[in-house]
Parts: sequence; structure tokens; C-alpha cells
Amino acid sequence: MNERILKLTFGLGPLLFGLLFIPPAFAQIVTLLGWTPPFSLSPLMAGFIIGGVWGLYAQIRGSWISWTL
Repeated sequence: MNERILKLTFGLGPLLFGLLFIPPAFAQIVTLLGWTPPFSLSPLMAGFIIGGVWGLYAQIRGSWISWTL
């Protein structure tokens, strides 16, 4: 049981990282720089959108950085 949970967690690592680490870091940076996200989104919500999309891309692609498009 525990092994299955760990395998699932590590298998979803890029997506979890994109949803759990990037949004608060993005929100802090946006707030520090005084930027406002478009469509009257809060900085945290904009971070969740960016982190989710980037994490999903990394999950599907298998890498955070793509040198070829």
C-alpha cells in the first residue's frame, strides 16, 4: 500500500511541483515587483495557472525544459 502511494506520488512529481511550489513563489515575485496579473486574477491564482500548465507539460514531456518545439 505505502509503496503504491510513493510510486504514484513520485510519478506525478512534475505536476505536484508545478502546483505546490511554483504558485506561491510566483505570487511572491509578482507582489514584490508590483505587477498585476491580467483579467483581475490574484497573483496566487495566476501562479496556479502557470504552475499547472508548466507542470502538466513537464509531466507529459518528461522534462521541464524543451530545447526543441
